Amino acid sequence: MFNFKQMFVLFWFRKSDSKAEKLKREENPNYDTLGGLCCRITIATQVEEIGSVHINIKRSAWDEKTQRVIGNDSNARRYNRTLNDIKNKLERIYELLQIEHGDEVTPKMVKDLFTGKKFFRYTFEQLIEEYFKDRKEEKEAGLVSQETLDVHQNYSKNFKEYLVLKGLKTLAPSHFEEDHLDGFKIFLMSKPKSFVYGHTRKHLSWVKQLLKHSLRKKRIKSNPLEGVIVKSEPDDPDTTHLTISQLERVVAFDFMKLYAQGYIAQETAIRLDRERDAFVFSAFTGMHHCDYTKRKYWLETYKGATFLKGKRKKTQKVFSLKLLEPAVAILQKYGGQIENLPVKSNQKRNTTLKELATMCKVPLVLSTKIARKTFANMALNVLMLDEGDVAACLGLTTTRSLKHYVKIKEERIARKMTSWNDVLRIDAA
Repeated sequence: MFNFKQMFVLFWFRKSDSKAEKLKREENPNYDTLGGLCCRITIATQVEEIGSVHINIKRSAWDEKTQRVIGNDSNARRYNRTLNDIKNKLERIYELLQIEHGDEVTPKMVKDLFTGKKFFRYTFEQLIEEYFKDRKEEKEAGLVSQETLDVHQNYSKNFKEYLVLKGLKTLAPSHFEEDHLDGFKIFLMSKPKSFVYGHTRKHLSWVKQLLKHSLRKKRIKSNPLEGVIVKSEPDDPDTTHLTISQLERVVAFDFMKLYAQGYIAQETAIRLDRERDAFVFSAFTGMHHCDYTKRKYWLETYKGATFLKGKRKKTQKVFSLKLLEPAVAILQKYGGQIENLPVKSNQKRNTTLKELATMCKVPLVLSTKIARKTFANMALNVLMLDEGDVAACLGLTTTRSLKHYVKIKEERIARKMTSWNDVLRIDAA
C-alpha cells in the first residue's frame, strides 16, 4: 500500500472467475491460478474501488507487500510501469482536487475524474501547479535551469496576485481573453509595482506560455490567447544607470561611520556594506546576477593587470574584462578569493539596494540589473570601448542586444567628433 498524504492507493490480486480456472482450483488447492490486478483508493475511512487495471498474471507473480509484479522480463517491467503511471495519475488528481476542495475531497471524486466519468475543469492555480511540476521534470533532465524556474515562479506569484485583486481567481482559463491580459499589464505597470515595460512584457509572455503549455498537455480545450501578440519593447528601452559621480559616491560611502554616529545598528551597517560591495563589483564587471552568484568565473593576470573571465550561463558566451581599481579593492577586501564575495538571492538583493540608495542619496530604484547597465554605460560612453567590445564584456551574443543596456550619449560623440581641423588632418594623412 502506498501512502500519499491522506490518500492510500492499493493494488490487489483478484482470482479469475472463468470456469476453467475455478475447476483447476477445485481440483488442486495449490494451483497457481490466473487473475487480474485491481485498484482501490482510501481517504480517511472512505474506500472506493477503481476496478481492474487490465493486468493479468499468475498469483505467484504478484508481490502484495511491495506492490510489484515479480520478475525482470519485458512484461514485468511493462506491468510495473503501468502501475506506477496509474498511481501517479491518481495522486496528481488528488492533489489538484485538494487545491480547490481541501479536506472535502472524497475517493468518489478522484475515481470520477480518473475514469473520465467527469471532465476536470482546471483553475488557473491548478494549471500553474501542473506547469511547474512539468518544468521541474525538465530541470531534472537538464533542459531548464533552476534560475529560470525561480524567475517563472515570480511571474506566477504576480499573476495570481492580479487574479485575486480583480476577482478572477475562479475564472475558467479558457475565458481569459486579451482584455484580461491588458488588465494584467496595467496592474504591473501601475503603482505599487511600477514595472518597466520590458519586465512587464516577460510576465505577459509567460501567461501566454502557460496557456499554450496547458493546451498541449490537454488540460484546457482551447487557448484564448492564441494569436494574441505581445508587443516588443518600445523603441526607447529602459537603460537606467548610475552616473560616474553617483557610482563614486556609492563606492566611497562609509556605513560604519553611520553606525559609529548612532544612526543605524551595527548589523544594518555590515549588511549594507556587504550589499554595496556586491553591487559595486557587479557595476565594474557587468555580470548578470545569476553569473555573479554561481561564481563560475576566474581571475587571470595579463601584463600586471587583473582580468575576470567566465562564461554567461544564459548565452554560454565567454566574457573577459579588466578589473578596475574599485573592483580589485573589493576583491582584496574578501581575501582575494571569488568564493568569499557576498551572495544572496536576487529578490533580497534588490530589497536591500533600495535601502542602500536611500542612504547614499541616489535618486534611483537600484537593482542588480542597474549595476549591469552602469557598467555598460561606463564602458561605452566613458571608457570609449566600441560596441563589439562592450557586448563581449557583457557576454552578449550580438551587439543588437546592447540597446537594452546602454545608449550612445553625446559625451561619446563629442569625444569622437572633435573638430573640423582634426577632420582635415585625418584626411590629409
